[in-house]
Amino acid sequence: MKIGIISDVHDNLRHLEKAVRFFNKEKIGLLIHCGDWDMPFTMRSYIELKCSIRGVLGNGDPDIQKFQYQLQNLKVLKKLDLSLEYRFQDFTIDNIRFGVFHGDDENLNKCLIESQLFDVLCIGHTHKPKIEKKERTLVINPGSLVGYMYEVKNTPVTVAIFDTDLKKAEIVDLKIK
Repeated sequence: MKIGIISDVHDNLRHLEKAVRFFNKEKIGLLIHCGDWDMPFTMRSYIELKCSIRGVLGNGDPDIQKFQYQLQNLKVLKKLDLSLEYRFQDFTIDNIRFGVFHGDDENLNKCLIESQLFDVLCIGHTHKPKIEKKERTLVINPGSLVGYMYEVKNTPVTVAIFDTDLKKAEIVDLKIK
């Protein structure tokens, strides 16, 4: 199965719509969202996605956290197959154990990696795409859909794909102009 991984959307709807089209074209079976969806209205853009979503909230999601109960009752969002947790998700697919965390606590990042409990750990927050093997754990940061990182202009707009059959990940630059 192909799994899409996304993080740090920060309400960039134009980039998100392109990412959703890309993931549908790739026929992913699941989207992992590492947080920083930002405003609740952004979640409507995921309705076109043709798979389930498992995600966590990031430090940029106080409105979603505050209104999570109301969001679950919005008719338009009931079309989403969404499993949204506050800070962390832990699940197994195709005998691969996944951990999902936003990544905004360096000490917790380190502990999750050093625990070696996960085959794949998906984190975001830094806006820096990275795939790194730490002993048994493959750490994937898909980067960001924002298109900038702090003071750096022209930062790539990136997502990641993980293939459960090949047990390999890649960063994909959506090359948004």
